[in-house]
Amino acid sequence: MRAALRSRTIRVFAVTQVLLEVQFWFPVYLIYLLDLGFPLTTAVLADAVFRLVAVACEFPVGVLADRIGRRRTYLVLAGGTVLTFAAITQIDSLRMLFGAWILWGVVWALSSGAANTYLYELCLQDDREISPAKAFGLMRVIGNLAVLASLLAAGYLYEADPRLPFAITAALAAVAFLLALTLPEIVGPRASSTLRSVVADLRAAATIRGVRRAVWLGALLLLFGWSARILFQPLALELDMSTRATGWMYAAFAAASVLGGLAAGYVGAAHRRTALAAAFLFVFAALVATSQAAALGPFLFLPALGFGYTLGTTVLDIFTNEVAPQAVRATVFGVIACLGGLGIAVARPGLGVLADDHSVPFAFGAWAVAGVLLLALAAPGIRRISRPPL
Repeated sequence: MRAALRSRTIRVFAVTQVLLEVQFWFPVYLIYLLDLGFPLTTAVLADAVFRLVAVACEFPVGVLADRIGRRRTYLVLAGGTVLTFAAITQIDSLRMLFGAWILWGVVWALSSGAANTYLYELCLQDDREISPAKAFGLMRVIGNLAVLASLLAAGYLYEADPRLPFAITAALAAVAFLLALTLPEIVGPRASSTLRSVVADLRAAATIRGVRRAVWLGALLLLFGWSARILFQPLALELDMSTRATGWMYAAFAAASVLGGLAAGYVGAAHRRTALAAAFLFVFAALVATSQAAALGPFLFLPALGFGYTLGTTVLDIFTNEVAPQAVRATVFGVIACLGGLGIAVARPGLGVLADDHSVPFAFGAWAVAGVLLLALAAPGIRRISRPPL
């Protein structure tokens, strides 16, 4: 990982990515809407619209990103982040609320592959021959450290001014935009922009076994690991944890994610199968354990879930970049996010209903049972992932 930091390009990209990864908004956005006077039903509806927009935009935004180039896509992502969070600070009506959340959904979809594809191709283009695995591990570590710091600071910022977490996020994204202007564009042939060529490129990519495995495993892990996060706050409430303790719960999760990214940086191609199997099993074991001993969940089992999920997604990000043709690399990440997002759109509300009707441990157990099927579906792809991709 030190080798990656010797490259000025990677250092600038790392700082830029840290500025875009902060999540000052995450612990407080629902509270913010309630304090603005919106009823909980409206806030939940806005979140549903956000999810639908994000899922609907994943594929077309990925296609667009492959056509306009990595640097331009990254600049659009940074600029869109500025506009989104600046708009959130100015919400004063229902129309403004849904407008900001729709814009956020588009930006969220754009983020699915923008950083991953750009970083991978920067590593290949840099004359220092940087290992993508080390660079991706580094980005996961510093990204999750940024998340950890911002989560811990969010409550204090909100107490100072409810708009401050969102304003700071917008300001940091503006700095990221300026830094991204100094990054190089990727040298190489630009993807053709006609619809016929897009279809032809996608059909060619679909014939590659490695691409099919990457899409399948990426969507399954996204569905399995991300859906369970809907139960984190209900678990804290059921355990009667204070706001401060809940913040530390999220901090522990982020800290474990840092370790997952660090571990992923040392996973070579020959050990990907073992790492991915471990990632899925970590998530599964955490779900089972939390369902049986909920009191230990916040500071033991949920961090284990974060470690496994980050380990698996980082390894799969590297593998996906390797096997996907450059012309459709961002589109492939969009397909993964779209397929996983469709499952998440069903799973998250379902888990919320189970937690409300029964208990949070019951919902964790139910998702673990569903995980048996997801593990069975993932096993063939994991078993073959170390083989040559073509």
